[in-house]
Amino acid sequence: MDNSGFRRSGYRSHSFLNDYIPRNRCKKIMEIGVADGENARNMVMVASQHFPVEKVEYYGFDTFGKKDDHQMEKVRQKLKKTGCKSRLFKGDSVKTLPKTVNNLPKMDLIFIDGGHSYEMVKSDWENSKSLMQKKTVVFFHNYDFSGPKKVVDNISREEYQVKIIHPPSDYPTALVRKRTHIEE
Repeated sequence: MDNSGFRRSGYRSHSFLNDYIPRNRCKKIMEIGVADGENARNMVMVASQHFPVEKVEYYGFDTFGKKDDHQMEKVRQKLKKTGCKSRLFKGDSVKTLPKTVNNLPKMDLIFIDGGHSYEMVKSDWENSKSLMQKKTVVFFHNYDFSGPKKVVDNISREEYQVKIIHPPSDYPTALVRKRTHIEE
């Protein structure tokens, strides 16, 4: 909720993630664009429906307000209260993600919702691809924005399944996963 008491469309709620995570038993979650950490907390809590919360892993990338660590510390405390394993990376994901990607595990779910310029989204996608395994899903929020749309529209349909979803009270979102040899 924002200060006026109503929820802004497409911000924070992301109920489609909270539906997907328990159905697909996701426990290793990465989010690019953490904001205030509410979405992170919600994803961890729904993941803990199928796993002990201490087995749930969350990796978050954000500028966290850039100037000081106040916002990052608030998110860290929010995640600490859940009991999950978490790591936060402060800075522009174009710089921080390439530096850390080789030290991260394969993910079950990746949510790309940071910067929306073509260059940023493309960089986030290129780095996220190496963290995908057979069942990993990557969600691109704000598919209708020009940057995410251009990146998603250029993803190889021979290598990846791409589906555009239209969640209620949220922005169009692309769901991307690796193709398997035997299609569902």
